[in-house]
Amino acid sequence: GKILYGNPRVEFCGVVDVNEEAAGKLANTFNTIAFQSLNNAVAHFGNGDSKLNGIVVCTPTFTHDAVIRQAAEHGLHIFTEKPVDETSEKVTSLFDFCEKSNVKLCCGFQRRFDVTYKAVADAVRGGKIGKALSAAIFFADHPCPPIEFLLKGGDIFMDLSAHDVDYIRWALDDEVDSVYATGSSSTEELKNAGVYDNATMVLSFNKGAVVTLTMSRSASYGYDQRCEIFGTEGLASVNNEFADSSIISNKGGIQQARLKHSFPERFDAAFAKEIDVFTDCILENTTWPIFKEDCISTQKIADAARKSAELREVIKL
Repeated sequence: GKILYGNPRVEFCGVVDVNEEAAGKLANTFNTIAFQSLNNAVAHFGNGDSKLNGIVVCTPTFTHDAVIRQAAEHGLHIFTEKPVDETSEKVTSLFDFCEKSNVKLCCGFQRRFDVTYKAVADAVRGGKIGKALSAAIFFADHPCPPIEFLLKGGDIFMDLSAHDVDYIRWALDDEVDSVYATGSSSTEELKNAGVYDNATMVLSFNKGAVVTLTMSRSASYGYDQRCEIFGTEGLASVNNEFADSSIISNKGGIQQARLKHSFPERFDAAFAKEIDVFTDCILENTTWPIFKEDCISTQKIADAARKSAELREVIKL
């Protein structure tokens, strides 16, 4: 909401939520209108000069199919955070539907829009570390999502891996040949439900690079996001960002600030850039830089990781 409201090229027209109270609260914060359905919002603005142009989807993944199809039927361009849907087949179906409806379906992988992640990817793709041989990626969430979310929609491979899987495919300019994944559950409740809150994926790429992605639902010290890509001629790294840059040194030791609290703080500028590029797509008919094939490939890797963890074997793509 803050990013939409703060973009001078965007008119934040309204908030749609089946939870009337939540919709009203957010709408009041940004001096806009609350609606309980997208149909109501479209009807309110009509088909004239004031008609809606696009929608930003911020709903749980399992609701994406219905929301995206309804928006496409109304001719609205769509921005949604990853993943587009829960399986590669569903992702393909939604892209096909939007293409037939002549609307753009723009999936946000925010690392591509972050200046540090982009600088590292540009360096790797530009040959500054020679041939990429391996990469180590670490993703630890903060704060830990509620147990209800983890039990109902918190598959770690689908929900956490997508950003880094898309990023490393892009940075290496390569596709994954095989996936091995395993995980663990930190509580009996999660274990009994078959839900991992810690997991590791090993991705073998066609050109030979091997990538390890380690994920956790909870880091007590803040939002931990790191990536190192090692090559024949050097190393490219994305380091963590801290809440502030202070360092206190005294006889008791050296103390540094905690990591940034969570993803809104760490990727605030990247999210704003995504909306700016989405606005370009609508107003200037530019092409969204993340393609259908990227979303499908990334989801296939997440699907393979789930299968690998279940079968305890390497899955070829």
